[in-house]
Amino acid sequence: MFKKVNIAELMREELPPIAYQKRLCYRTNRDEVIGLYKMLNKTIFNNKLIMPEIEVMPRCRKYWGMCYGSLEMPTKTKSYCKIRVMDKWYCKQWLITVLAHEMCHQYQWDIQGMERLIRGKEPLMSHGPSFFVFKDKLKKHGISLKGAHSKRKWFRYQNLFKA
Repeated sequence: MFKKVNIAELMREELPPIAYQKRLCYRTNRDEVIGLYKMLNKTIFNNKLIMPEIEVMPRCRKYWGMCYGSLEMPTKTKSYCKIRVMDKWYCKQWLITVLAHEMCHQYQWDIQGMERLIRGKEPLMSHGPSFFVFKDKLKKHGISLKGAHSKRKWFRYQNLFKA
């Protein structure tokens, strides 16, 4: 689906007109999200993440995406996270930005969580310092990592995605 295209190229694609975006006309499906997940995992996370359960939600109005950590403790062979994303977007760039955000949470839970368990601490999923480990690497590929991506502020951040 995304052969010979990388994340940076997708992020540099021209944004649709604002009137188009405001209608949330860009639609995605689970296969596309899985393809983007694999690209981000390879490019940003060096394939350290194990594919979690991914759910694409229609009629999701309270959030763009969410990463849930299971009550089971992380292991090296299975992800105990579930990533849920909306099916309607302003554009593909916004989908990639939100998916990368949720993958940072998965990294906190599955990878850093194992390290915390070894030190006798509980796994953690937050917007603290451990969340921003990949901020600079994401920025190199045109992805802005923030603690929260407000629906209202999206149009203010569009200049971050222009080359």
